[in-house]
Amino acid sequence: MENDNHLKRMERVLIRIFLVLSIVVICGIVLLIRLDTEEPSSTEEKQVLETQQDDYVWENGLSDSTLWLPDKCGQYEKIPDIRLEDAEGKEHLLSEYAGRKTVLVFWASWCEDCQKQMPHMKDYMKIANAIDDIQFIFVNKTDGQKETRESAISYFDTLDIKADLMFDYNLYAYDALGMHNIPTTYFLDEEGVIISWAPKQIESESVFQAYIQDLVNGNSDATLQFIKNNLIDSEGAVHSRYEKSEEETWKSDVLSESQGLMMQYAVLKQDKELFDTIYQYTKSHMLLSKGLVSWMVQNGKASEVNALLDDIRIYQAVDCAQELWGGYDEEVSNLTNRFIQYGINKNGDYIDFYDSDSEQKASRLTLCYIDLATMKHLADENKQLEQAYLSADQILKNGQISETFPLYYSWYNYEKAKYEEDDLNMAEELVTILHLAQIGELPDNTLEWIKSHMNSTGIKARYDVNGQVVDGYNYDSTAVYALVVRIAQETGENELKRQAIRKMEKMRIQDSSLAYNGAFGMEDGSEIYSFDQIVPLLTYGYLEEE
Repeated sequence: MENDNHLKRMERVLIRIFLVLSIVVICGIVLLIRLDTEEPSSTEEKQVLETQQDDYVWENGLSDSTLWLPDKCGQYEKIPDIRLEDAEGKEHLLSEYAGRKTVLVFWASWCEDCQKQMPHMKDYMKIANAIDDIQFIFVNKTDGQKETRESAISYFDTLDIKADLMFDYNLYAYDALGMHNIPTTYFLDEEGVIISWAPKQIESESVFQAYIQDLVNGNSDATLQFIKNNLIDSEGAVHSRYEKSEEETWKSDVLSESQGLMMQYAVLKQDKELFDTIYQYTKSHMLLSKGLVSWMVQNGKASEVNALLDDIRIYQAVDCAQELWGGYDEEVSNLTNRFIQYGINKNGDYIDFYDSDSEQKASRLTLCYIDLATMKHLADENKQLEQAYLSADQILKNGQISETFPLYYSWYNYEKAKYEEDDLNMAEELVTILHLAQIGELPDNTLEWIKSHMNSTGIKARYDVNGQVVDGYNYDSTAVYALVVRIAQETGENELKRQAIRKMEKMRIQDSSLAYNGAFGMEDGSEIYSFDQIVPLLTYGYLEEE
């Protein structure tokens, strides 16, 4: 009996211990969930997170680092007409400042990052006004608790800045713009359009000067000047890779891809001098004996193989040049004839390439080569290319992989009469999608896939045909997001365009003291390739046309 009582007492003790442990575990789980999901409650806490995110691993891409940009307005959009108050409490609308280029600085006296930028602003204003007539407005984040009008004025007076000081009482403007941290500096043109912005402190005069130059000349100018000064040699060759040594840069390959894209940019901006420079090199150094354009010049020697997509880009640019300036009609005719002779197979279908050495035509068609708008124009100009256009139209429109992964196969095998299941290079894939968007034939499910990924992890560099990111390719590409911007323009998806511009701009280098200012790549000047410069440059061109 005594043993039974002892066992019962032990049982009761164990049950109590178990209950206590269960409560501790449950409380721990609840606490972890709250810590994981609770958003920062103040700008200071958000800035701690931002500092952590600035050290992101490149493999993880750009997604997190763009979260600190304002999300209710975007670059190339007109800023909302926010309401502000002056020191006397009188209300003003931002539109009252229209007609002059404007730098709009949001700040607070207690903000440590603001304290790193604000003492420089007096000098920054001198830099700006040496370049153009630019007005400055300083907007204090006045919440009435951490910052009052009195504390803001007291700090601002110590800076001796001669510019308008405004107050954002109750954070009306802060919320209307969808801001997430301070300091945030907006650079607005005369109509209040956001040309660029800096969602963190600017501590360098050369960085601030780069922003002002973009405000005055447009974002495309710095990128264009970088390409002209650092990637295009004296003969008009666009080299594929930037190196800090000019000699090493000139050793890198010259691709017909880059030549064609730069020619397209030149006609878009109606820059005949640039067009002729690039085209002259292409004709002099890349034109093969049969009149085809070599896809690559390596070590001064042109490959004997062409690339259909690059030939189409060059044809499209030369055709536009003929319409703009005239004098290129013979080149247009010659390029058309080359498509007929070497760009289609015996069945009249477009092919990827022709090998001049072996005199062999490819037995495949890469889907990103199918520029249906240009192919339709070619078919209208020459009936011998009508079958090629109709066949390409069917190959492209029937090339969607599946309903669950509504992107497009990389290429079609004529010999097997089937699409091949290669991994998808997303720069090429988005060219395919852009071609469909340009003719108004982009399926809704493909657009929804792009939008859903932009709303989550972003679009990575390579996927397999099951929709999974390929190992080693879980990173973002400047050109990919530049192409998404173009697709969003064609489909009227303004929010998608806004998101893609934010991600594209993340890789833009802004520092006027650097030779590679305006380029897209790593901040140390590495990983700067021609494709990742020219595709965003074209995108800037189309944004500026809007």
